[in-house]
Amino acid sequence: MGASGVSDEYSPPRLSRWLHSVPHINVTLHRVNDTFAPDSPVYLESLGIIGSIPGAWLILTLTVLLIYLLTRCCDRKQRPPRSITALKITLMILSVLCCAAIGVGLFGNDDLHNAMLQSIQAGNQLAALVNTVKNQSSILEEAMGSRARAPLARLADALDAPVANQTALGTLLRALSALRNNASAAASAADNLRRPLAELNLDAFMKRLWVWEAARWVGGMAGWCCGGAVCVALLAAAARRSRRALLLLCVGALGALVACWVAAALLAAGAVAAADACQDPAAALAHHAPHRLPPDMVHYYVSCVVSRENALTAELRAAQRAVVAVRQALAVLARGAPALFADAALPAALGALGAGTAEAERALVSLGAALECRMARAYFVSAARAACDAGLQALALQLLAAVAAGFLFTAIVLVDSHAWIYINTKRSGSGEEQAPFLSSGGSSAASRTLPRAAPYNNGKPPSYSAAVQLMDLADRDRPRCDLTHDHKLRMSGSATLGRGSSGGGGAGAPPGPALGAHTLGRAHNGKYATLSKQCKTLESNDFY
Repeated sequence: MGASGVSDEYSPPRLSRWLHSVPHINVTLHRVNDTFAPDSPVYLESLGIIGSIPGAWLILTLTVLLIYLLTRCCDRKQRPPRSITALKITLMILSVLCCAAIGVGLFGNDDLHNAMLQSIQAGNQLAALVNTVKNQSSILEEAMGSRARAPLARLADALDAPVANQTALGTLLRALSALRNNASAAASAADNLRRPLAELNLDAFMKRLWVWEAARWVGGMAGWCCGGAVCVALLAAAARRSRRALLLLCVGALGALVACWVAAALLAAGAVAAADACQDPAAALAHHAPHRLPPDMVHYYVSCVVSRENALTAELRAAQRAVVAVRQALAVLARGAPALFADAALPAALGALGAGTAEAERALVSLGAALECRMARAYFVSAARAACDAGLQALALQLLAAVAAGFLFTAIVLVDSHAWIYINTKRSGSGEEQAPFLSSGGSSAASRTLPRAAPYNNGKPPSYSAAVQLMDLADRDRPRCDLTHDHKLRMSGSATLGRGSSGGGGAGAPPGPALGAHTLGRAHNGKYATLSKQCKTLESNDFY
């Protein structure tokens, strides 16, 4: 019989009580029962509402980012270099903080893995107890059942021989009958011990649980590492000021943002459900674990509180009484039968029955130890503490890391998109035009290209007529220039602007009646020189 006072007691940890206090509400915002009940639609609905809070925040975040990107993509206004430098530094700081949050998530994922391994190890020990009960009950049933039939038959045949002492024969026949009945009772009790546990395969369940945990651990590590890779790549892209890399990593950060908030939703619902189960893990295991055992039997072994006699221990005591009776009856037969009957098969039959009874007694000793609730309770408390203490803390740590990374990735997307939009891929420089200003068929000097003019303050270049008007205004305030020409001007290398002038004159020819004639000579280094030092010199920039 199990003991009610167990020194290794279990109490829910503080984090479990705090998460259990989170309100469980339904779609009508009314509180529902917070007892762990995964088969209840109302309870699952409350967990879904808790998990929908990060999902709702994700939808709001994506909406804000969409509106922001729509407004920023249409803004092509140039920004000063200092503002882009500030964005780059801000992006690098956010990337470092996000790497720290992801590091916390990696630590929590590894911590949860270690806690689950401890729980699986304790579960394997419980599975070993179940296997011990199955094996020893099978040995007991075989020793008192199939293996005892042949010796009992030979013993019955030996006792059928005629003897003179009928009183002694009657005693031997009654002992043989008791041996048969008690051997059959012991075999039946052994079958009753084994039958409830026949379909309980904890070894296979623990192997599946280990595979699931390994896959969860690998997936968690891969997910957190991918987020960390995005942050590290953002650091490099911000340092190099690469527009294409920032654009690509902005998309990657957006995907990491979605993954973080989805993970936060799953972790929030899972943490609250685990906290509910950790309030009374014995009841949760008894009523909701995947087994077909009676809940009273499971609750007896994982809580070790004796409310009423357990079915397995009752069958164990029945088997013990039956085997003791078999041993007593066998002792009577071993004392009287050899002295009364001279059958050669009698000692072999008695020896086989004695060996089977001894094996049954050893099996009962093993069954008594395996069916003791203290050992099962100790393994269960070890598993519950690993899962509900260290495991729940690691789960909450991952939840906080996912929420922090979600906020940081949101800020990274905002700053990153603000940065790559205002980083120009092509800077304005002092290039040259590819087409010449004046074409010439005979002179190579005239066919050179003219340098592009620098941008003007008002954004518009002066026209040709405006340049002529500026020259006329300048001539009114200056002395007239003496222009000399001895040859005809070439069309490709010179241009003559005049107002009322005939176009040619000697070295000392006076100016015409007009204000004067302005002659542009051959282009040298982008300037058109005149023959007089007091005349205005036009540059190539004046024609653009």
